[in-house]
Formats: sequence, C-alpha cells, structure tokens
Amino acid sequence: MKEYTQSLGEGIEFVSIVEPKFKTTNISAVLLLPCQPEKFAEWALIPNLLLNSCEKYPSIARMSEKMQELYGAYLDNSISLIADTWQMRLLVNSIGDAYALEGENLREEAASLLLECLLHPNLEGENAFAESAFKTEQQELLDVIESEINNKRSYAVKQARKKIFENEPNACPLYGTTEEVLALTPEKVYQAYQEILKQAQILIYYVGPEEAPELPELFRKAFAERKAPVISVQHPSPCKAEPVTVSDSMNVGQCQLIMAFKADEIQQEAARMCSLMFGGAPFSLLFSNVREKMSLCYYCSSNIVYGKNTMIVTSGVSQENLEKTREAVLNQLETMQKGEFEDSLLTDAKRYLINALKLTGDTPSSCAAEAFERFLRPDHAGVAERIRLYENLTKQDIIETAKAFRLDTVYMLMQKGEKQA
Repeated sequence: MKEYTQSLGEGIEFVSIVEPKFKTTNISAVLLLPCQPEKFAEWALIPNLLLNSCEKYPSIARMSEKMQELYGAYLDNSISLIADTWQMRLLVNSIGDAYALEGENLREEAASLLLECLLHPNLEGENAFAESAFKTEQQELLDVIESEINNKRSYAVKQARKKIFENEPNACPLYGTTEEVLALTPEKVYQAYQEILKQAQILIYYVGPEEAPELPELFRKAFAERKAPVISVQHPSPCKAEPVTVSDSMNVGQCQLIMAFKADEIQQEAARMCSLMFGGAPFSLLFSNVREKMSLCYYCSSNIVYGKNTMIVTSGVSQENLEKTREAVLNQLETMQKGEFEDSLLTDAKRYLINALKLTGDTPSSCAAEAFERFLRPDHAGVAERIRLYENLTKQDIIETAKAFRLDTVYMLMQKGEKQA
C-alpha cells in the first residue's frame, strides 16, 4: 500500500491511497465545520440535494443513467457529529480503470461527477435549489425525524443527550426538529450550502488500485481561492457537580436506561479499552454479569463519545428492574475501579481491538476511515502506533481510567403513567 498527502490550498487536503489488490475506486469529499445547531436542519437537507440531481443531471433518472454509464458506479453520503464538529461526507465509488471495456479513465470521470454534484447543484434561478427536489428531500427528512420515535433506543439516547451535553452542540438533534425543517425554503438551504463551501475544511480521499496523478490538480482548480478554519475535534464535556436524573414516559413495552459518565482527562486508547471491557463486547462486565448472570436487562452496552471524554451506557430494561440495573451498572464500574476483574478480560479486549485495527486496509472504505482517524488525532498516530499503544496498556492503566469516569446523567424512558420527578 502506498499513501501520500498534499495540501491543495488553505483548508483543503488531498490524500491518495494506492492498493493494487483493490478492484474499485473510492473517492470521497469530507467537509468539516464547527457546529452551529441552529443550522442543523438546513445542513441535513444538503447532502441528498447534492447527490440525487445536479445541474448536468437534473433528475434522479438522469443521475441513474450516468451511474450506469460508469459501469454501475454509485454515490453515497452521510452526516455526523464528531465532538463539536459537524461532518458531511460525499462519496463516489466505481470499478477500477483496468476493467473499463473501452479504456475509459473512470476515476477521473467519477471525480468529475462528484465535483459536478458538489459545485453545480440543481437550481431554479441563481439562488435557490430546485423546488421539486427540495420538497422531496424536505419530506424525506421529516419522515426520518418522525420515524426516530419508533426506535425507542435511539429516541431515548437522543433525549438523554439533551441533558448529558446541556448547553453544548451535541445536545441538539443532528437533523434539526420538525418545526425547523418545515420552516426551511429552497433559498435558505442554498444560502447554507454556499456558506459550507466557503467555510468548511475539506479533505479529499482517493483510494484505488493505481496512481491518480490527474486528481490533485482537478480538485485544486475546483476549490481555488478559499479560506477555511482549522478544525479541532477535542472538546471534553464538563462533568456536572452532582449527577442529574431525568425521566420521561411514553407508551413503551421496554423501558430505556441511559447513564453517562464523564472524565476530565483520559488517554484515547485507554478510554476505548476501558469502555470495551466495561460494556462494549460480548465478554464485557455489563454483558456477562448484568445481562447474562443477573438477567436484569434485555441489552446493556457502553461506548465512548469521541472527543467528549464521555462514556454512555445504554440498556433496555423492564419497569421493575430500572433501579436494580442502575445500581448494577454502578457496581460493575466500581469493580473496574478496584481492579477486581480477571486479567483475561484485558487480554481479550486487547485482542479484539488490535485485530480490528489489523483489518484496516481490507477495503477502500476502511483505508479512508483510518486516514481520517489519523487526521482527527492530535498525535496523528497510524495503525502500527495505535496497536503499540493498545499492547502497552496495563491493568493499572484501566483501573485509573475507570476511576476517572464519574456519573454525570441518568435518563429513564419509562412506561406511561410512571414518570418520576
């Protein structure tokens, strides 16, 4: 595997990863901005508006035809929050040039298509997205927001985050609210899109089976004369002076218990290892003890919120076991803090995380994801270095990391009629 990174101007980098064993070409554009929660609804509409049609291919049907011309290429997108940074990722995937029947330069065509979508959207007039496309995507987003309430686990986590990250961007729903989406107009969303293009830090990832010397200049010309902020994704969330308990109620058969723990300062690998041992794997303490041995919940797991020094435990619980499960989770954390766990738990966790890292490079998407991970890290550590960091973690490191976590918030989604103060 061969990799290099080059700057294409202020606020834009091009990363090329060449791996001859791959049969496809993967090109993605990642746009990063400091969170502005009041604009989340506007920003959430933009990715689909850009990829489902553009000026050159002004309908989903025309875009599909173009995909077929590129031997079944496809476009994809996602948005997410990374600490207090908003991310939009646009991607085009096509077969490698070696498989083109007439010797076409498919990677350049794919890159050009991605730029067409990003820079020349489907408009009506000069300052608004096409009304029909806007209405379609607006309704799609409203449907997504409405459907979230049907997934009680994700709904509970979203409600819990409002209190866990109170007065922080992470407290706000990624897609905005129904009211905010309904208030949008094609003009307002287009203005937000223009601001993203001017202000976002942009990372371009090319992953393919052969060198792509023409692509850096293609993207350099596309994004000439722009300025962008330097993005930082490390924004630890302050722990509340005293733990806060919040309860809500609705018609549910299974209650949801969300517990958030925060630390002032933790090392990233130690935090991931600690969370995995605590509740992030089938061999973890929460799974083995709270779910299996004690049979207190339907599921119980933990994960780290990147850049926020926060660990969130989610569990599905029957009404009568809510308090017992809360106490059991706290007891298992205390077990870790006292070091009262088998050495094999750390050994298994190391094997789990290191094996996952060793799989990096098996797919184009994993290569791009690993390169992006390095960009986010203050130390820019690669796979080999991160494996070394995991290997060197000791039982005492895990104990100290567990001790750093303090209970911050408890959220309970309870059966209707059982709401507590």
